[in-house]
Amino acid sequence: MTAFILIAALITVITLALLIWPLKRTRNTISYERHAQNIHFAKERLQELEAQLKNAVISATDYEALKLEIESTLAHDIDIANQAQKTQGDQPRRSNKFSISLLCLFVPLSAIGVYMITGSPESITPKVSSQPNAQQITDLITNVERRLAENPDDLQGWQILSQTYLALGRYGEAQKGYLRVLELGGESADTYASLADATGLKAGGQVTAQALKYALKALELNPNNRQALWLAGLGAMQKGEKVGARNYWGRLVPLLDSVPDQQQELREIIAQSIDEPPMLAKENSERSIADALTVSVSLDQSLASKASPNDFVFVFARAQNGPPAPLAVKRIRVSDLPLTLSLSDADSMIEQFKLSAFEDVLVSARVSKSGQPTAQAGDLQSAKVSSKNSNPETIELIISEVVE
Repeated sequence: MTAFILIAALITVITLALLIWPLKRTRNTISYERHAQNIHFAKERLQELEAQLKNAVISATDYEALKLEIESTLAHDIDIANQAQKTQGDQPRRSNKFSISLLCLFVPLSAIGVYMITGSPESITPKVSSQPNAQQITDLITNVERRLAENPDDLQGWQILSQTYLALGRYGEAQKGYLRVLELGGESADTYASLADATGLKAGGQVTAQALKYALKALELNPNNRQALWLAGLGAMQKGEKVGARNYWGRLVPLLDSVPDQQQELREIIAQSIDEPPMLAKENSERSIADALTVSVSLDQSLASKASPNDFVFVFARAQNGPPAPLAVKRIRVSDLPLTLSLSDADSMIEQFKLSAFEDVLVSARVSKSGQPTAQAGDLQSAKVSSKNSNPETIELIISEVVE
């Protein structure tokens, strides 16, 4: 019940904001009519969703997702109209304080009155869990398609329909929909990124030349578009271009601070798919001391029974005072031990963070029982050894501890 009250209050506030906003400023007549049309469409769609929720056609989760989608696309469309309005010029208008006061009183009271007459709190309780069947989903899409047939220039409708097609796996139709969104709404990094996604999925998950073209266009408009960075890196990997993949994904890692699970997953993908093969001692001796740290890794015999020859061993160099992600990483197997290898800028996970950029580093090694570079209970590890990044001496790492 508390959730319902919060949702109802939010809808009321949003409705008031959308109604009052044009009354508190000057306006262009064409822009205002477009605003009114968009708000009317959004309110109609919200009413339909509420009816579907009450009749158990959709779940509460689907209701919230679709409502948020409608609100975000409406806000986006209004923003576009505002930009157009600035170029067209505004016409002065008189104060609307009386109208605003009526709205502030009428909208909340109307909402309460309608709910008291027709509402039912039970309609949003967890028992409404049935998912729409295929026919119901088809009917919903058909309704949107019918609206677009009547109003083919409805940008908001095309955005919703394209997102729906993509979510349902109808990638060819999603691709056509996003092309229509570009035609109506102009160039947008988000639209190009979604178009690249739909194009790649249509090709069976391959980032084709056309999909990559769309992703790169998105990055021209917004170099920090996360979806486009991921697709560009994936496209580079599929072509065997590890340097390019490292560049795109390296730029993406710091943008995922708000989603640490995804950030860590990407770091692991970089570590496992882009790592250079381990260098043997003979190769290390041919490298310049200034270019690399020489590291000797061995497993304490007391822990030999706890490790399998095929277990991965990760050797890391991290900044003592810097980013948590490794500056350099190598992956070998227990069967390779003991081994002397090198860590250098060529082993960087992220293009912007290299071993040569941080003077004081910590070097360590870990046997991963899960195959993942992140430490988990049961893994075996060495102590962390402090060193300068220009240390000419061999750093000895003995794996002798069990991760608790």
